[in-house]
Order: sequence, then structure tokens, then C-alpha cells
Amino acid sequence: MAALGGVAALAISTGGCTLIQQAQTGLTVSGAADQLLSWEGLSLQATLDATPDEMYDYLLRMASRDGGPEPSMDEARLLADMELLAVIGDPEREIRMKDRENADPLAGAVALNFGGLDAVGVKNILGRTFVRVSVDTVVRDVYQGDEAANAEAAHFLRDAGALPDSLRVARGALRGEWVEIDPYQYDGYARAVSEHTVLGEREAEVFAAAMSDGGNTLDPAGQWRFAADLGSALRSGATLRPAGQERGADVVEVRLPAGQAQRALSPLLTLLTEQGARFGLPPVFHPPADPDEEVSARLAIRNGVLSEVTFDLGQFGGAGAGELPLRMTLTGGSAIGLTPPPENRDVLTPQDLTVALMYLETQREIRAENPERANIPGPLQP
Repeated sequence: MAALGGVAALAISTGGCTLIQQAQTGLTVSGAADQLLSWEGLSLQATLDATPDEMYDYLLRMASRDGGPEPSMDEARLLADMELLAVIGDPEREIRMKDRENADPLAGAVALNFGGLDAVGVKNILGRTFVRVSVDTVVRDVYQGDEAANAEAAHFLRDAGALPDSLRVARGALRGEWVEIDPYQYDGYARAVSEHTVLGEREAEVFAAAMSDGGNTLDPAGQWRFAADLGSALRSGATLRPAGQERGADVVEVRLPAGQAQRALSPLLTLLTEQGARFGLPPVFHPPADPDEEVSARLAIRNGVLSEVTFDLGQFGGAGAGELPLRMTLTGGSAIGLTPPPENRDVLTPQDLTVALMYLETQREIRAENPERANIPGPLQP
């Protein structure tokens, strides 16, 4: 939610500047933002607009400057393919974003993919936390699994589907369905997946990390305060000017001090860094060397609606950092459903997760001894 608030404030709160009202396009940022917020939800899709080779060059430059480890092409590929989707909105789908007040409840969700299906997802709805981890997607898209690894992932999903109804919540979690968790039980979830390595060490780390994300309770009032404070700062230092048209959209350039841009983008950049670190990826954001140096962002207004914000992260890196455009696509509505799963499910417990993983370990041992018995589920006493 803070990530969305920061980007929205970067684009929206500058709408009070008189310069934008003089733009020849006749469109104002404030009006475009108003149209965007006329929905009951807001979705932001963030990607790094670079090829793997361009990403590798950027990472290498930053590593050389900061004395960090040399990046790998696998890391560059993953960052180039990474797509983060963040959503906030009214859980009852009744109140428009621009009509909301501090006391109104908000729901939020985040999903991450690497050029394919979502690998992980987390959503918080009226104090309840739901997670989803797609093990086969993690193996295929993230770790570029070979034929044997993909086959093992397929066996894992098939065996998980054979778990009894007494373990239906754990069964759903292991098969990549949305399940409700207790964020205060993170240590228990982490122990379960670390002690039973049927998931594989790296996949287990991803699964445990997804459980921990739900512990970051969303504070709608705090996010609105953040956006309001940021808006005041931006109004005092940002300037805008029309920058022509591009792909059917009117483009507006926003110029502001690097320190203020960092404050606006920090929640989103933190989210990108945290999600990437889960997969062992290096950070792409580095604080600006000179907070007073002027940087720029580009806003795209399509059919009177704010649709895109682009910011070159290389501007924070100083001379020689290269370019790394961060592209943020904004749409009205909820790209991730901000509702609980359709079925009335129980909360996943560490105990059920432990029993389910023990069962799957047994199935893998049976397969190793006699592949012909792999599809025959054995007895289980949870």
C-alpha cells in the first residue's frame, strides 16, 4: 500500500502546480489522476525496462562502484523478467479511491512473476492474511529447472493433491492455492519447511518467506498520512512541463530533487528489493549521492487518465551508473481479487503443514525405491 501511495503521490500531488494547467495538451495531471482514482481499486504493475544484457551492464557498473560481488547473467535475467503487481482497494467494492477517508478499510495484495505465471502472492483483507506459492512456477521460471527438476515438481504437485481432506488447507497451500495463514505463526511455518526438505532448499526458503510477508500488517491510516506528507513536499519542489506525445499518450515531465524522488519511490523500491532478495537477487536501487540534484520522471496520460510513470533509477547512481528505467503502469480496478477464497477454509497451521510434508517425504522415498508405486497414496494418520 505504501508503494502505491508513493507512486500515486509522485504523480498526483504535483497536480496542484500551475505549470501543468498551461500544458498545450489541455490535460492536467490532477484531472488525469482524478479519473484514475474513480474506481474502487488501484493496480500498479512495476517492471525494469531492460534486456538481460542491459541489466547485467547496470549491475556490473554498480558493483564496481560499491565494491560489491560481481553479478551473474542469471541474476540479470531474473531482474529483467521480474514483474511486481501491487493492488489496493475497497474490500466491499463500494467506495471510490478518491472518496475514501482515513477510517475506511482498505485491502491490499502483491504478486510477483518472472515472465510467466505468478510465483508468489500475498493479500491482506480486513485483518486476514492469504498467501499463494506456486512451486512448479518457482522451479520452472525462477530456477530454470532442467527436465529432472520439472518432473520432480510435477510429482510433488501430484502427491500433494493426494493428501486427505483432513489436510485440505495444507493440500491447497502446497498446490499453489490461496490459503489463509496466521502471520504470528511464521516461525512455525519456517521450521516446518526447513525440517522437511521435500520442497528443495531454495523452494523451501521461498515458501517460508511468503508466509512472513503477511506479518507486515497494513495500516491504511498510516499510508494516507504518508501520501499527504509526501504531497506537501512535492508541491514545494516539483516542476512540470509537457513533453509531447508517445504511443498515443500525452507525456508530462516532472522534475524534482533526488531526495524527494527517493522519498516518493522508496516504498516501491523497498518492495522490489525485498521480493528480489527472496530469490537471491542484488538490489537495483542505490540512494542518491546528492539529494539536492534534480532528477526527472515521465508521466503518460492516455485518454485523460494517468496510465504510466517512468523513472530512470540510474539518475540516483550518479555519473557512470548507466540507465535503468523503472516503468510503473497504473490502472483503475483490482488486478488481484481483493476477496477471500470462495470456499470457507480454515487457517493453515504449522502442525498440518508439518504432517503434510512428512507424508510427501514418504511418497518421495517410495518413488525412489519403486517408481511403479509412486501414484498410490499410502495410509496417513494426521
